[in-house]
Amino acid sequence: MNKAKTYAQTGAVAFGIGNALINALNQLNNNQNKKFDWGQLAFAAGKGALFGGAGGFVLGSIRDNQMTQVFSKFDSVPNYLHKSLDYYKDDNALLISKAEQVKVKLNQRFKNDLAMAPKFHGSIAKGTSISGSDIDIQLQFKKDSGTLSDVYYSVSNFVLDEFKDENLESVREQKHSIGMEFKIKNEIKRIDIVPVRQIENGNNDTCLFVNKTGFFEKPTYKKTNSRKQLSSLIFNYREKRIIKLLKVWKTENSLRIKSIHLEWLAKKAFEQKSISNNIEKALLDVIYFIATNIEYMRIVDSANSNNIISNSLTSEEKSSISQFCFRMIEDIKIDKRNVIDYFPSLESAS
Repeated sequence: MNKAKTYAQTGAVAFGIGNALINALNQLNNNQNKKFDWGQLAFAAGKGALFGGAGGFVLGSIRDNQMTQVFSKFDSVPNYLHKSLDYYKDDNALLISKAEQVKVKLNQRFKNDLAMAPKFHGSIAKGTSISGSDIDIQLQFKKDSGTLSDVYYSVSNFVLDEFKDENLESVREQKHSIGMEFKIKNEIKRIDIVPVRQIENGNNDTCLFVNKTGFFEKPTYKKTNSRKQLSSLIFNYREKRIIKLLKVWKTENSLRIKSIHLEWLAKKAFEQKSISNNIEKALLDVIYFIATNIEYMRIVDSANSNNIISNSLTSEEKSSISQFCFRMIEDIKIDKRNVIDYFPSLESAS
């Protein structure tokens, strides 16, 4: 009766108000010389609520039955969440192999200017990637290898004009990176090349070129330090699974929050409370932490104190995500089957 009751209530309210408005407009337009009939309005509202409620109950009952059939295959929320992780398992062996080839070619071309060999960065380096995640390759140039603009466009020009690969579909200049799309087993996979330049030779502090993204914008730069970023976000096995699950949750609900913001919020949650062995409890604990803290918690990039990660969302966006989290927790508390609404891919795959 979970969805049947909810749909019935929603249908009753929506159709009741809608039919009442139609009646009011008809009375005002067609009976201009007559007294407004409030009884007729009430009857119209009741009639609309009756039909809307009945229709909503039928649709909700159908949805309840669908959810029961799906959920019965998994038996419990933890099993459902484990299978959701399996569904999004990062099976990127072929893409990683391609990325290794890209690293070799980049190293051959820029070896004399690089402070170190090209290396993986981002979620692939942290072990928190899921299916569909990009692979980031960082190219760290020496301080005396040219301006930041020179460094960025030398890599861009190489990839656009000289890089040859039969699987390469497209190349584009992005805000911080040069994006490459490869067709691998009829799927488009992405590799992002991120050029940075050392501030001092032999020091891991670097500057990152920020390409212009708007017509009136000018290119700029920002300080970063990949070693500090990676060392600040180290997770154990169970924590990595929750991080991956949060990324699945973000993807399946089209939440506008950066992955690094999610990772930092999860890290703060892990620091506050030991992670449970139960994947459902662990996830909902983190979701609750996000709900209660996202609007107020200031998160600063460990590699650059001027980069406030939490400022990537507006106050309204933070409030919306907070409300979404609270609603999710309440929905699953009311009926375990509601987890399907927040991780729907397994239902589509069934």
